[in-house]
Amino acid sequence: MIKSLYSGVSGLRAHQTKMDVIGNNIANVNTTAFKSSRVTFQDVYYQTVSGATPNTETKGGINAKQIGFGATVSSIDVINSRGGIQSTDRPLDLYLSGEGYFVVTDGAGIVNYTRAGNFRFDVQGALVDPNGNYVVGWQPEYESGDMPAPVVIPNINDYTNITIGNDGRITGVYSGSAPLHIPNSYEDLWNLNELSFPGYSDIKFVDGKIIGDDVATGATEVELFGNIKINSDGSITGDSLLDGTISVVLGSVSDFLSNPADYTDYIIYADGTVSAMFKGHFTNETESLGSINGPSLQIPGYTDVEYSNGTIRGIDSATGELTVLYTNVTMNEAGIFTADNAVSGATGEVLPFLGLGNLVADVSLYSNLTLNEDGTVTGIYNSTQVPEHIPNDIEVLGQIAVAKFSNPDALMQKDGIYFQESRNSGVPIITFPGDNATATIVSGGLEMSNVDLSREFTDMITTQRGFQANSRLITTSDQLLEELVNLKR
Repeated sequence: MIKSLYSGVSGLRAHQTKMDVIGNNIANVNTTAFKSSRVTFQDVYYQTVSGATPNTETKGGINAKQIGFGATVSSIDVINSRGGIQSTDRPLDLYLSGEGYFVVTDGAGIVNYTRAGNFRFDVQGALVDPNGNYVVGWQPEYESGDMPAPVVIPNINDYTNITIGNDGRITGVYSGSAPLHIPNSYEDLWNLNELSFPGYSDIKFVDGKIIGDDVATGATEVELFGNIKINSDGSITGDSLLDGTISVVLGSVSDFLSNPADYTDYIIYADGTVSAMFKGHFTNETESLGSINGPSLQIPGYTDVEYSNGTIRGIDSATGELTVLYTNVTMNEAGIFTADNAVSGATGEVLPFLGLGNLVADVSLYSNLTLNEDGTVTGIYNSTQVPEHIPNDIEVLGQIAVAKFSNPDALMQKDGIYFQESRNSGVPIITFPGDNATATIVSGGLEMSNVDLSREFTDMITTQRGFQANSRLITTSDQLLEELVNLKR
């Protein structure tokens, strides 16, 4: 009878534990991404009254006689089935469609895991959960092998329409201030009216011609030059309307720009405005800076001067013969040209009439400068002028990480809809959503609780009846003990 009393007590305790779990499940029926639990029982210690005996020639075998001592909780398991999606139409509400957990961390570096994706950005641009814990991922410039860290967008106020894709990428439309230059866009740079010529004033560009007032004679609007061009070597040329000279050098783009190598495709408009495409630069890429050949390549006494295959040739103005002027033309890293003078016989002569001034203002921005056979100069750009942001462009602002465990049922539950790694859960695999068989992200929805009320109410009934039966067992055992005590009166 004493055994039955304690068996009843063990049954009460086990069923009370199960009722506690049922109560917690029902209380969290509407908790975002809550995972319900279940309780299973097992029997406990058995007392063997007599052991089993085998059969003999004269007698059959006899089974063992054992008395059990009640029940206890075998396990409390987390039901990790996925809850349905609750549509919210809020871009920062995220639903994990598949296996995995969001990774969050607090300021102390404690890492937790959750499937509740109701996130927001704080004033610093950090992506956080309702408890202020940081959502873990990568910044836009991450490289393979980088450790995940809190996702922070420092200039978040410069972005609109922030969304999160299925792969966890955070994107936004840049709405901040416009950069000074935008690659592959045309800019108005200067006006041909800014040119100057000795003896003339009030320079203007009219009907494709440059005109000016003659200071000496007082004549106004004298036509000076026509057929105005901006050449590949950066020179500005025109045909003289006074003496008929062709391709007179009027100036250079470097007279107006500190960075002429940044521009290409010059256009002269009817009012004299000069526009060109800003091509920008990309770090460590080889660029063509232009050609040393052109109207700016001039040597007194010679015409049609041209560089080719390490040699400079020109037509002698006196004899009309094509003459080799310099050989072994080379250029060093500073952009200085040297050559052997084929006329005087001098070697290693610096060529002051050659330079990169028309092509690039700052040679130090380039390395591996190379003079090619056709006279073009190339170099590797060492800096960058490409703007970081361009208005109305969609930019990648960050990347959310997800974690996967080999045994997610072994994760430890924690208040706040968090889970923590345990000794039996395995080490988390942290990766991009959709990689390594992990969940993809659905924006605009939250995971609902997976509590099944019909099952909980059914379990509540059976648990209640089990508790009642064990209570009856205790009272009945007590009555038997009372009868035993009353044998002696």
